[in-house]
Parts: sequence; C-alpha cells; structure tokens
Amino acid sequence: MDLRALLTTHLKLRHLVIVLAVSEHGSLVRAAEELYLTQPALSRALREAEHAVGASLFERTGRGMVPTPAGAACLEHAKAIVGHLSTLRRRVDELNDPDAGLVQVGAHVTGANLLLPRAVARLMADKPRVEVRLREAPPETLIQELGSGDLDLLVGRVTDHASTARLRLIPLYREEFRIVAASTHPAHDLPDVSLHDLVASRWVVPLANTPLRDELELNFKNAGLAPPAQHVEAGAPATLRTLVVEGGFLALMPESMAVAEPHIKILDLHLDGLAQQVGLLLHPDRPLTPSAALLADKLREVGSEMERNLASGVEHIP
Repeated sequence: MDLRALLTTHLKLRHLVIVLAVSEHGSLVRAAEELYLTQPALSRALREAEHAVGASLFERTGRGMVPTPAGAACLEHAKAIVGHLSTLRRRVDELNDPDAGLVQVGAHVTGANLLLPRAVARLMADKPRVEVRLREAPPETLIQELGSGDLDLLVGRVTDHASTARLRLIPLYREEFRIVAASTHPAHDLPDVSLHDLVASRWVVPLANTPLRDELELNFKNAGLAPPAQHVEAGAPATLRTLVVEGGFLALMPESMAVAEPHIKILDLHLDGLAQQVGLLLHPDRPLTPSAALLADKLREVGSEMERNLASGVEHIP
C-alpha cells in the first residue's frame, strides 16, 4: 500500500458520504436536505468526488440520479469505508466504557426464534448496560445492511449461495425445515402424504431468490410438478405463523420453531435439500466491537447446546 500517495489524494470522506446520500435519495435536492447542505454546495462536492475518482458517478434519468458503473463501484467501497469508521467509533467508545456498548444484529426466520433470543439474554446477564438492537428483514436487506455497517452480524441460514459469497460463514448447528400446517388441517389425515397431495393447497413460500425458495421449487420440479399456484411470499415469523394457524396455509418452518408451536403440526414428509446449517454471517474483514464479539461467543455457546438437543430430540422448549 502506498501510504504517501493516499496523503495527497483528493478523495475525502465527505465525498464518500455525499455519494452515499445521492444514491440513497436519488435526488440532489433530497440529499442536500439530508446533509444540511445547499444544493450548489452538494453539486460542487459531487463534482469534486468525480474528479478525484476520474469518472462520472451518476447520470440523470427519469427515475432520478442513477449510479454509473463507476458510481456503483464507488458506492461499494464507500459503504465499506463508512461502515468501518462507524465500527471503529463504537469500539473506541467501548474501550473507554467497557460495561456499555451497542450490538446491532440481524435475523431472518432461521435462528430468530430460539438461538438469538437465548444468546441475547445471556449477553445482557453478563453486561446489563449493553444495548441490543434486533433487526428482522429479508436476507438480501440484512446482507446489504451488514455491508454498510448498519449491522454488526447476522444470524441465519449458512449456505453456499451467491448472496452470501462475500461473507464469513460460521456454522453453529444443523436442523431441518419441515412442512407444517395447523393441527386441524386435513393434510394430517392423508396416508403417505406427498407433494402431489399438497400442490393444490395454499402455501406460504420463502422469499424469492433465497436458497430455501430455490430448494422448495426444485423439490416440486423433481416430483414433476409446478410450484403451488396459490401462494403468499412471507419471511417474518409472526406473519408465517398466523397464515398457517388462522389461514389454513402450508409452510416451511425450522423444526425447532415448529415443535414449539402448540397449534402447528409437522407433516410426515421430508423434502430433499432442506436440512440447513444455522450460524453466524459476518463481514469478511471488519472487526467486531467487544460487545458484538461477546454476543458471537454466546451464540456459539447456545448453538452447541441446540445441536446436542436437536440430535437427541429434546429441543422442544419454546
């Protein structure tokens, strides 16, 4: 790395912040309002950023300010740099006050019902003054927020997939996604139930472009069937549960979540490829704050216990 060259670069942190704001708002006017700048000052700073990078970063379209290819590359690095600086500030704050801190953790369906709540409870028992912010959202959104530094770590399904190719993946335990229905659903009365019996039912399906959705559709394809025509895409656990219990939908659910629900039963049908590794998803080169590192340790601890309990069939405690 040529440190001397970096001392003379014209690209400053304020330029990266401005590029991020313009991208987020798609408008110079709204970006200027967000940053408490005049529009001429923001436009001038954006021109400075483009001069420092050596390429145009945005083009005006009917949809607003859209990043050019060079702008997209600049945004990727800007998010990483700003995320690192945010983490650095919080690490120093915790070094000055070790009992305090902030952990921002994201979770989708997997791991959100047992693993994460148990680990958070243990973290706060050790460090009562730590603030924990839990974020539930679709995997794509969570991965973007991890990259930008808005999240310290993610808890979820650990799998080889294009969406997680750049992340550091740490498996903790393995469990299976099962087909579930309300305990009164007529599918439970079917002998030797198969996908052919279920394809005409209403389904809650995983979000598009996720590994779980791909694998579910592959199971239908291998059975010579099209995916269910009547379906709702949903990922939030509360929405999924209500659609199953009150709406009569079929759904995929982690086994540990399904057995904890008194009004839900697992169908006696196993699908291929739906056993999963649950674990941590981390930014590949951003160090964790002390509190986030402690939460990661608690997640490993709880994950080891759940792996033992699932293997012995006793992980039935909500």
